[in-house]
Amino acid sequence: MLLRFRVANHRSIRDEQTLSLVAVPRRGETTELDTVRVAGIYGANASGKSNVLSALMWMSDAIRSSHTQWEPVGGVPRQPFKLSDAGRAAASFFELDFLHKDARYSYGFEVDDTQILGEWLYTFPHGRKKKLFERSGAEEITFGRALTGENQRIRRLTRPNSLYLSAAASNNHPLLGALYADLINKVMFAQHGEEDEKLRLHLTKFLLNETDFAPALNKLLRLADLGVERAEVMERPNDPTPDDPTESAAVLRAVRAQVVLRRTSGGVPLSLEAESAGTRAWLSLLGHALITLRGDAVLVTDEIDSSLHPLLSSSLIRMFRDPVINKRGAQLIFASHDTTLLGSMLDNEIMARDEVWFTEKDDSGATSLYALAEFHPRRDENVERGYLQGRYGAVPYLNFDSIREVFRERDEATREPQA
Repeated sequence: MLLRFRVANHRSIRDEQTLSLVAVPRRGETTELDTVRVAGIYGANASGKSNVLSALMWMSDAIRSSHTQWEPVGGVPRQPFKLSDAGRAAASFFELDFLHKDARYSYGFEVDDTQILGEWLYTFPHGRKKKLFERSGAEEITFGRALTGENQRIRRLTRPNSLYLSAAASNNHPLLGALYADLINKVMFAQHGEEDEKLRLHLTKFLLNETDFAPALNKLLRLADLGVERAEVMERPNDPTPDDPTESAAVLRAVRAQVVLRRTSGGVPLSLEAESAGTRAWLSLLGHALITLRGDAVLVTDEIDSSLHPLLSSSLIRMFRDPVINKRGAQLIFASHDTTLLGSMLDNEIMARDEVWFTEKDDSGATSLYALAEFHPRRDENVERGYLQGRYGAVPYLNFDSIREVFRERDEATREPQA
């Protein structure tokens, strides 16, 4: 379970920004640490919404890949702020506060183009900060007494451009391997590019073959009122057999398998690729949601409203906010332009005040991230209307008279001169 994410010098995020999933206590409530189940990020086009999610994804990929896949002499494939010389020269910073087996941890690192500049891991027994390890520079690593295991041996195996946490997990460190598994396996990303859709549909194909998931997946598909009775996996007919005789039967079945949808009205089943983008988006996001909700995990998705009706995207959010459905504290982090999710037209409260975030760019092109809760909106305040009116910033400012003037000037320039 994530508590906070901090990042600096990644893409348009120049200065340190914080996304907090710690609930803001209401008036009269205690300040006991609790987390929100949903965090939605809003902002104008190109304001940096996607870059906040990209930063979390980059951190996850660095933890997963730095020791095993990054080239030993290839430096660090980071993406710093490039609109100033200072940004290109400065370090990039990433830090996560999270819970593992009800214990709080804080893990982070700093990198430049060539190496790891710093890396740290702390825990907080009884609320007091305790060092597990600290790294200063490429090779100097000190360990706290609470961190047992082959720490020194793993330190010697850690390259200048490899994270110690990544190296420790690859070498079967008991605690660090468990934390690594949480950060990698329990933070899932659902993107919306063409290749990402193929990955999402591959997951859907897997779930439809699992008796634990297929019934719920099909029931939720029917409830969406898309005219679909059920999805199932069928083998493609007349697929040519690959030339490679070493291919296993299981691999061949996976390659030949396709997802088809049977319509409520009957008839010939259609392949999922022939269905609408909205149907594909709903089915593929459902697969991610079911796995996330079952496994106390985190689902991160950009453009949650892409191809989806507002009632479907709001239903997905409500799944995570509903304590009956979300019994294990799973979390959903998303970016969106769908302002209906902010208002009360679809439901009394789709998102709470501390679940809404905004991004805005300044004149230098740097993104700032801030919370709706900072504005202390009234309980009965129409957040959707306030957002569209610019009350919280994070919206494009368009003067329609200026737009009309562009067309007037064009008409003047193309008007034929009178004889």
